[in-house]
Amino acid sequence: MFARQGLVALLAICPVSAAWAVPATEEGAARLSGVFQTYFGGTEGVVAVTPQGESYELRIDPAPLLAQVPAEQAQVSVSALTYRLTDNGDGSWGVSEDQVLSWSVVVPRLFEQKGTTRVESTGIWDEGLMSFREQTAVMTDYVIESVQYAPPPPPGAEAAPEQPPAEPEVVSRDHQRTARMEVSLTGAPGKAGGVDQAMSFTAEGLEQSQEILMGPGGQPMTFQITAPGYEGSGQITGARTEGMLSLLAWFVAHPSEELIKGSQDGLRDKLAAAMPLWDDLSMDAVLHDLKIGSPLGEFGLASTKVTVGLSGATADGRLHERVALSGVTVPEGVLPPWVEPILPQEVTLDFTASGFDLAAPAKMLIEGFDLAAEEPFARLVPEQLQAALLPGGTADLKLAPSQIKGDGYQIDYRADIAAGPGAAPTGAALISATGLDKVEAALAAAPPEEAAQPLMMLRMARAMAKPGASGENVWDIQMPEGGGPFTVNGQPMGPATSQP
Repeated sequence: MFARQGLVALLAICPVSAAWAVPATEEGAARLSGVFQTYFGGTEGVVAVTPQGESYELRIDPAPLLAQVPAEQAQVSVSALTYRLTDNGDGSWGVSEDQVLSWSVVVPRLFEQKGTTRVESTGIWDEGLMSFREQTAVMTDYVIESVQYAPPPPPGAEAAPEQPPAEPEVVSRDHQRTARMEVSLTGAPGKAGGVDQAMSFTAEGLEQSQEILMGPGGQPMTFQITAPGYEGSGQITGARTEGMLSLLAWFVAHPSEELIKGSQDGLRDKLAAAMPLWDDLSMDAVLHDLKIGSPLGEFGLASTKVTVGLSGATADGRLHERVALSGVTVPEGVLPPWVEPILPQEVTLDFTASGFDLAAPAKMLIEGFDLAAEEPFARLVPEQLQAALLPGGTADLKLAPSQIKGDGYQIDYRADIAAGPGAAPTGAALISATGLDKVEAALAAAPPEEAAQPLMMLRMARAMAKPGASGENVWDIQMPEGGGPFTVNGQPMGPATSQP
């Protein structure tokens, strides 16, 4: 998706609107071809643009570029890419494709991969936004085959020069297939600048088979992973598409290490103009009925829900992660009999970090690097970066109400803490639990060598608990400011700690 958007974005960066006339002309095609050829480093045979009625056909063949990669480092091939571009006459362009993509990557004696998929997409690219107003893409029969080899022996351990090199040892083989993936995207001007984008995605028919070889002559371990599908959505506010695409264009125009080092002040300007990259980004996804076949039997997970949020390089930094698992199944005989009755069936963890500054350290990194030096970031002082990242000395860490739930028992927990390097954490946490009699009975019935320590810890914790309104066990944990000892239900739990 990003690669397709990036190709069209290169046109938006350049003043070529006059060339995109309707109907398409040979002159317009030549001008467009020149624009794209510039961005692909002037290599012959990479770009071809031809007028076809009211549209242009853009064909990009990466082969001449990839042929420049030294074969002893990697051998990469990608099928030619074809797009249709149509002028809508209002500053936007229709972009479509219907093609089979294939690729292969070989890193000699380390890694091999082949892949293929069919892609059909349509969208409207907006020159003013430098983004798609809307786009829908469907990928079918997405297949990847990979082989991983053991690392080569260290220098001095190779075979004698007169002996042919031994065949590389295969470590693993992997096959992945997704029957269908669909992505829909919309874009609009951001209220505070940049572009606001919303995305939804689905996938169907997931399967993976992996074979791990346990050394020469060893029996391979095989794993079969399947899921009927997943779906999700994503949002990004204030994406600085203009700055990011200008940065991409700068790197295309400076393809070598020498050119980059010689023009690093220009790179500094481009990086600063692209900040903060975006204001806020979030994504959520749900994976259904995951099954993992293994030599021990089949493991399962009925539902896996994941939510991730991340601010851009802004002064009000934020990170959010939430994971919810349910319907855990384990093959019979894998767990000791005493564990099976208390195996958790649902687990949630909802974590947020805030109160840190990403803009200030990003500015310091951009202004302070020197790519011509042996240590590009030697001029930066770690203590100053840390102070910029945590201007108050601490970050706010919040655990929203989360829980572990099994058959007949439930443990709930939440916390709100301020913590940082060299500072004692302050704040509070609350844990409550019901049904611990069942957990304790299971631990007591287990062989002592397997459960004596967790049983002792559980009994100590229950001895410190206080009863809740509904009879649950409660642990109210307080971490006071000023270096005092933390307490559990009012009882000090250690010596006082001093703040620096």
